[in-house]
Amino acid sequence: MDSDLARLFLASDDPDPVADVTGHLDRREHARSVKVMRLARLKDIRVHAECLGLVRDVSTGGMMIDAFFPLEVGQSISIALLDDQELTGEIMWRDGTTVGVRFTSEMQVEDILGKPTIKKDGKRTRLPRFKTCKPVTLHSDNKTVDAVLSNISQRGAKILTDAKPRMNNNIVIRLNASYSVAATVKWRTNAIIGVEFHRPLPIAELAKWIATN
Repeated sequence: MDSDLARLFLASDDPDPVADVTGHLDRREHARSVKVMRLARLKDIRVHAECLGLVRDVSTGGMMIDAFFPLEVGQSISIALLDDQELTGEIMWRDGTTVGVRFTSEMQVEDILGKPTIKKDGKRTRLPRFKTCKPVTLHSDNKTVDAVLSNISQRGAKILTDAKPRMNNNIVIRLNASYSVAATVKWRTNAIIGVEFHRPLPIAELAKWIATN
């Protein structure tokens, strides 16, 4: 993944785009199709590698997705629009970085495009998180310490650090001179902290945080 990925998503700076499930409907091979702009986590099932994708079209039978990932026709992938969601399918066509995916089995569009909610066990479904291993710095209480970004979503992150910030303490996480985000410490255990961002990251900015170079 490189800087081309950010350019791919520059037209999608809404941090949490919402699909209008009731509108923009047409008929495509007898399946309802909905135009959307939703962040997704894509995973190559063969090697368990994952990347960021942007879903642009959804029907009961499949999706059209923009992705910066070496996907090939006939390849099996999984797609997650929520962190605990996993849709599986096969790449049916490719046009540059855009691919068409046919689901393993048909699904209701409303189920695919569900928004984060509180589940029966009281836990909240989350936006997709992306694994990474990025060096970052944490700024808190007039101190700066090194840390490692373990995973990240548009709304929060898990960070490995020897620092012990207080619960509900405000910190600033800095990737480099261009990218930083303020956050609140929501949980802490041993050398790991979980934080919630003060603002949701736009897709193009999230792409920078998870880029491999």
